[in-house]
This record gives sequence, structure tokens and C-alpha cells, in this order.
Amino acid sequence: MRTKEIMVRTERRSRCFRSLVQIGFFLASVLCWMPGFSRSAFATPDPGKPCPPLEFLQGRFWKNFRLQDFALHGVIESERESYPIQLILHDRKMIYDFENPPFQIRVEIQPERSLVDRRRQKREPWQPVSGRARLSPILDTDITYEDLCLDFMRWDHVQPLGTDHVKTLTAWAFDAVPPRGTSAYARVRFWIAAEYYALLRADGYNGAGELIKRLEVNGVQRIGEAYVIKEMQISSFDPKKEGSSRTFINIRRGEPLPPETGANSSGNRSSSRLPTVAHGLPR
Repeated sequence: MRTKEIMVRTERRSRCFRSLVQIGFFLASVLCWMPGFSRSAFATPDPGKPCPPLEFLQGRFWKNFRLQDFALHGVIESERESYPIQLILHDRKMIYDFENPPFQIRVEIQPERSLVDRRRQKREPWQPVSGRARLSPILDTDITYEDLCLDFMRWDHVQPLGTDHVKTLTAWAFDAVPPRGTSAYARVRFWIAAEYYALLRADGYNGAGELIKRLEVNGVQRIGEAYVIKEMQISSFDPKKEGSSRTFINIRRGEPLPPETGANSSGNRSSSRLPTVAHGLPR
């Protein structure tokens, strides 16, 4: 019985880790970012160690992409401003609740498509974000509405590149090309963790093959029995310059929500608080 309980507990923690790491994602930090960091300072995928069939991997990815019911409290920090937020998670839905200025974004990520809505006040009806508006930045951050949607996971033209390593984790690398006129990127290279079937990193390139965006998970933390995001980083690169601009999403505390709260919440705040234990990703 003791062995069975340990196995069940381990699997439960693994499911929580997989689903919540995938948020990063969809947003997803630079591996040991420091002075002198090169935007190309990562290993090249090894085609001699092939990826599993794409259809199998996509099936496992979407099967695992189920978010636990949580209210996460933190801040989005751009180069110029800091925005306190609450992030409500449920199943495949996320609500970003900005405090100042008051602003909400709702994202629903499904295997078939992603839906994005926004509104200024909680009592206002949700307004869909579509077309060219999906390519626009959110406030003054490096995050666009497109970056929240994981659209590249559904593009028709996806090429496996082989096995790579991200933050010491074995990962499978892919290149995805969007339908014409649907994305700000001409190509996206993304990495899926071999152990967790979770998105670890995504790099967006322009038509000249130059890196213009990087989304990465920087770390997770433990709250109770679940693992939730601790920090994510979104970096924008100007091919004509050596520098970059960066936006961080830092989660400072969080608490699990009752299923009915997570399913129906539109940004309501919970008063309960649980202690957090830092638990970063391997470096």
C-alpha cells in the first residue's frame, strides 16, 4: 500500500507540473541570462536523435494541457512599467486581471484553435481579439495577443529537427511555418520536454531568418501539492541592434480555487493564502 500511495502521489505532482509549466508558455527565461549572453548561445538540435511522430506528440501535448484551478498573484514587468496582476487558471482557460490600469484578457486554448477576448471593466461584455489585432502588443510589454495562443502548435507545416537540451532537460525541437498573413513570425522554432510533453521554449523569426522573439519558462514554485509558474520571460530582439527588450511575469503567491470558482471566475479575488516554496527549473 505504501508503494502504491507513493506512485499515486508522484503521478499527481507530475500532472500538476506538466500542465502548469505549459502556461509558459504559451508564454515561456533566458538560460542563465547575463552580460555577454548571445541570442544564439544554444545547442543545435541533433537530427541523429529523431523526434517521435508529430501527431503522437501533439496528442500527448494537448492531452496534458489541462490547467489546475488556481489564482496566482504577481506582476508583469516591462522595461518601463510594472503591472500588478491576478491570473485565474481553469482547464484550458486563463484570465489575466490587471489592476492598474483595469484591464482583463481571457484566453482559451484548445487543440483546434485559441480564442482571445478583452475588456476594460469586469461588468463590460468581452470583446474578441482577432485578425491583425492579435499581433499587437499588450499595453507596453513585449507580449502580443498572438504569444498567448500557442498557434504554432496547430500550423500545418511543422518540421521535426531532432533532440536538443533546454535547461539540462532533454527536448524535441521543431520548426513551424504559419499560413500566409496569419502571424507576426515567418517561422517559430519550439522545444517540447521529452519527459513532460510540455512547452519549454519558443523562438520567433522574421522572413530573413533573424530572431525577433523568445518565450521561455524561467522557473516554477510549489504551492501545496502543485507546481505553478514562478517566473517567465518574453524577449524582443531588433535585428538591427545588439540589445533587446524584456518583459517578466513574476508570480509571488497563489492559492488553489474550488472547481466552481475557477470555472466561472472573471477575476474575483480569493482571500485564502498558502505558503510558497521556491522550486526552480534545472539550470
